Amino acid sequence: MKFLRSNRAFAVVTALVVLFLVVILGLAASLVRDRRAVALEESHAQAVRFVSGAEAAINRNLLGLDVVLASMDKVLKISLSMRDWIDSEAADQLIEGAMRQNLLASRIALVDAQGQVVASSDQARQQQDLNLSDAFLAEVIAQPVSTLVMSAPTVSFRSGEVVLFVARHLRLADGSKLVALAEVSVAQLTTILVQGVDIAGLQATVERSSGELLVAAPATEEIVGKRLPPLRTTVRESGTITPQPARLSGAPALVVARNTMYGGVFITASIPVAAALQDVERETQLTLAVAGALALMVLLAGAAALLYLRHLTNVQANMSQAKETLDQALESMVSGFVLLDAQQRVVNWNRRFMEIHPWLKGLVTPQVAFAELSMVTARHLMPQATDDQRQQWVTERMAALHGQHESRQATTAEGTILEISERPTPEGGTVIVYQDVTRLQRAIADVEMLAFYDPLTGLPNRRLLNDRLQQAIISSQRTGQLGALLFLDLDHFKTLNDTAGHLVGDMLLQQVAQRLLAAVRDQDTVARLGGDEFVVMLQSLSHEPLEAALQTKKVGESILLNLNMPYHLQDAEHTSTCSVGATLFGGNDQDASELLKQADIAMYQVKTSGRNALCFFDPAMLSALTVRAEMERNLRHALAQQQFVLHYQVQMDESGRAVGAEVLIRWMHPEQGMVPPLQFIPLAEETGLILAIGEWVLRTACLQLKAWETEPAAA
Repeated sequence: MKFLRSNRAFAVVTALVVLFLVVILGLAASLVRDRRAVALEESHAQAVRFVSGAEAAINRNLLGLDVVLASMDKVLKISLSMRDWIDSEAADQLIEGAMRQNLLASRIALVDAQGQVVASSDQARQQQDLNLSDAFLAEVIAQPVSTLVMSAPTVSFRSGEVVLFVARHLRLADGSKLVALAEVSVAQLTTILVQGVDIAGLQATVERSSGELLVAAPATEEIVGKRLPPLRTTVRESGTITPQPARLSGAPALVVARNTMYGGVFITASIPVAAALQDVERETQLTLAVAGALALMVLLAGAAALLYLRHLTNVQANMSQAKETLDQALESMVSGFVLLDAQQRVVNWNRRFMEIHPWLKGLVTPQVAFAELSMVTARHLMPQATDDQRQQWVTERMAALHGQHESRQATTAEGTILEISERPTPEGGTVIVYQDVTRLQRAIADVEMLAFYDPLTGLPNRRLLNDRLQQAIISSQRTGQLGALLFLDLDHFKTLNDTAGHLVGDMLLQQVAQRLLAAVRDQDTVARLGGDEFVVMLQSLSHEPLEAALQTKKVGESILLNLNMPYHLQDAEHTSTCSVGATLFGGNDQDASELLKQADIAMYQVKTSGRNALCFFDPAMLSALTVRAEMERNLRHALAQQQFVLHYQVQMDESGRAVGAEVLIRWMHPEQGMVPPLQFIPLAEETGLILAIGEWVLRTACLQLKAWETEPAAA
């Protein structure tokens, strides 16, 4: 202990740790450096081997094509023929046979200096399919000695693939030249280039010395017209390999190049340094991890003794502080808390637990059996029960401690709602938490009330009505008993609101709700949709539609009678009526919203027929409303499109002299023809369109009067 605390001991330990760290880091750096150099050497050798193999494969295949193209002179007797002597059809067949000798060429053709196809393995001989450049033809023909020349990559019009053309010239008898060429797929050359070699990160190219890219692996869509920077191969400086930019990606790489047997065309291989050192990076990380672990072990070993002794001196203080903190936390909890050991004896509890169970005051002590406290609780909660009943309650309560440990609710004699949660402890004991959720439960009830009930009348709202109506439809389908919907709308309710105020209107709505509830059975539903609209849903009516309709009518007439009775609103008597629409449901699959719509349509029919009555839904009502809505849309369209016309009927005096004219309006419908006023004027008055139509009539008539001023006959 004294050694560890002394400055000398600390200096010795520090020096040893530093020395050990320096040795470890030096060895690790040396291993990493040597492994990196070996990996680069191996990858460079791998690139050299690949280029050698690729060069042989490319040379072999190009030489095969060169032989086939050179044989065209012998096969077609070019040197003994003139341009016009060549039989194209016979030449096509001979070229096709020659092409079968080489699988690399997808097409072989014979063209003149202007690019016109003389013969081709593709007997269609479409010149435009070759997509030959004039510069390439000129280069082939300009060769002093017939030599194989490769074109730049181009897109084949026939296949849509990127291809190369290899060609050499053939001399005719008159000294002019033809060009024998073969079309080669770049994709196929790529396959020959890589030869199935699996080298991580390998980038291989066939390119000209000018940097023009001919073939690339991996394949790239940008090969056509692409030029690469000047070629620089990997060099060694003082025995160290110096990376160069990769030919395709430009990343630092080991680059090896080799010239093919055809001048100016190179094969290159680039292995990115990152790929070459991929395994080395993992080994480096492992080496550093091991070195770090060893260094950490040394540091930990040096600090462990000091930390251990310091820990021992602080444990007791920490335990005392932790106990004090725990006690404070338990006492500040808003929930009751009690901790039991494995034998179900009390270990700890808080103040809130005693507030929830005041009858246990003075009985809760450490190691008291929880069963004894439960018996006292049973006597408090069940004062009239027998001892056997209380013992049964205690037995069930203790059994619950070993059950599923799920939360449950209990209500005390004072009406407090408690949520009791029981959870096991690792030592086999139990933690019991008593939370007062009385306010929460009341808040949930209030939220449910606001969500499903009308706050003014306390009746179910539209949401709850839809739910009950859907359930009633399902029940009706199952039992066969019909149901009914009554849609009620108070007559002239807006007038009462405007004259007496909303407070009086609300009083009327509340009394209407009470009368509706008194007029129906408990199993029926009365709901308020909003404003002065109410809905009564009747269930368990007769199986027969006629009898169910009579039952509905009887209830509806009773409702009308009750609602027609005078109301007492702020010391004033008020009489109100209502319009009721009814529809039956059951027996088939129906939609709640459709039933409400039907009852609403029936109620609207009552409104238009004089109010204060009951009407059942008839499909003809829906048809009439549809026709009326269509007429209203057409009427608005007619006003916007100026489909109205005016007719002028002359007014004569006693002497037969014209003194004026009566204006008659007509609707010239584009499909129905002339529509008389009796068919659209009433609807225009109901919808308020009569004002706009009247304005149009007045303006048009005035314009006509102005026009008549210039006519002598109208003077």
